[in-house]
Amino acid sequence: MASDNLPPRNAIGRKTRIVLVISLALNLLVVGVVAGGLLSGRGGDGRRVDLSLGPYARALDPSDVSAIRTEMRGRGPDLRRDRRAMIEDTRNFVAALRADPYDAETAAEILSRQRGRVAQFQALGQELVLDRIARMSVEGRAAFADRLEQEMGRNGGARDN
Repeated sequence: MASDNLPPRNAIGRKTRIVLVISLALNLLVVGVVAGGLLSGRGGDGRRVDLSLGPYARALDPSDVSAIRTEMRGRGPDLRRDRRAMIEDTRNFVAALRADPYDAETAAEILSRQRGRVAQFQALGQELVLDRIARMSVEGRAAFADRLEQEMGRNGGARDN
């Protein structure tokens, strides 16, 4: 019988729940780090907030980071509102996990909303960084490129073989 080779229905549900919980945790971690860094102006390790752009934003001049942070606060999503929505979504996700029968579609919709919030924040960060770079002089862009190369070397970034 083909059904003898399938895992029990409960095992599939448990694995799905574990994957979804891990995904949720990662989404919340990203939102928490980015929002916390934006609000404080510094990352959790005391370095400048990276605006979800990693070495690109870390290579920016501190005055550029400050200007981007200020502009993001003015143009960006309402971080307090989004944080409350993330908490509410997390509560709804926990309820979806405990529901019997389990509704995978509801859980996926919740995670999709959270991913959308993170993507919106990252897109704005990218736009503001690119705008800032476009305003740099040739010398400023060259200095930025030098710092970016240093940043990539420091963090084991891609190198030519």
